[in-house]
Amino acid sequence: MKKSLIALAAAIVISVTGCSPAGQSGAKSTESTTTLAETKSQELAGQKSEAYGEVVIQNGDRTITFTSMPQKVLCCNLYSAENMVMLGLKDYIAGKSVPASKAETPLAELADEFSSIPEIEVSHENAVALETDLVIGQISSFQESKWGSYEMFGNKGINSYTITGTLVKDETIENVYTDIENLGKIFKVEDRASSLIDKMKQEISEIQTAVSGVDEKDKVKVFVMDTFKGNEIYTTSAGLQSNLIELAGGINCTRNMAESRWFNTSVETIVKTNPDVIIFNDYGQQTIEEKMDFINNNPALSDVTAVKNKAYLTVPLVTVMQDVRATSACRSFAEFFYPEQFKK
Repeated sequence: MKKSLIALAAAIVISVTGCSPAGQSGAKSTESTTTLAETKSQELAGQKSEAYGEVVIQNGDRTITFTSMPQKVLCCNLYSAENMVMLGLKDYIAGKSVPASKAETPLAELADEFSSIPEIEVSHENAVALETDLVIGQISSFQESKWGSYEMFGNKGINSYTITGTLVKDETIENVYTDIENLGKIFKVEDRASSLIDKMKQEISEIQTAVSGVDEKDKVKVFVMDTFKGNEIYTTSAGLQSNLIELAGGINCTRNMAESRWFNTSVETIVKTNPDVIIFNDYGQQTIEEKMDFINNNPALSDVTAVKNKAYLTVPLVTVMQDVRATSACRSFAEFFYPEQFKK
């Protein structure tokens, strides 16, 4: 009986195998499986896109439309990457730019998360090779000689988001809030964005309350020492750093001295404005020591109040750029300008 069953089973196997020409049975099976997988993938992609909906962002004069969640983001500077990480979006960052100086380091509490983010040298080829679908950067990032123009990315189906503060004439902390809000919309984390903005606004409010009792005549006059060359000094006329100085209760000595945000002036301007405090921006090739030596060793500046009192505050330039650090930078300014207002 057992022998008969075995023989019958063997006959069935031979019969089934014989129904297909040699070598085609496996191929048909693989083709069928692949087609099913592709179909399923397309269905899931469609469902994901449908669930995402459409997000429209007004970015200066440009309107950006998102129909699906960006998966690989290139952050052209530290600031945009920090905003992403603070919103819990680190896994979407495919790469960030290589630091421009030793002072360009992430916030200490974010250091571990930043350690796994690849650093990319500036070039359009590198951006494309990253398979990015969204590029975030300052307006200066979107040049053919840098990461690539809007058109270069658009032709490859890659969206470009420009940091809002770099699109306006006089950047304020409100522009930082706008970028965080827009990231919240793009990545569907509006609640996180709203909470972060509320926290920043609360801190600014506390700073302003603390310095509100300072009379106008007693406000600290501040000169920003960015870099120098010969007798020329590069400083700020407008923009976020100037805005933060004002929110901290100070006066930017060179406010509106030029139409551009940053401009070259001379040592004579420091003498004429006679600042109470000099802020040194830390970045680039010039060291803080070199910048201080330039100020301290110039006889023309010996009677300037800030120089006589050595009332110097050093800040990494990244702390006064377009990200969440703006509030902590503002507090640093206020506490340095009016320490008595923050004594507990």
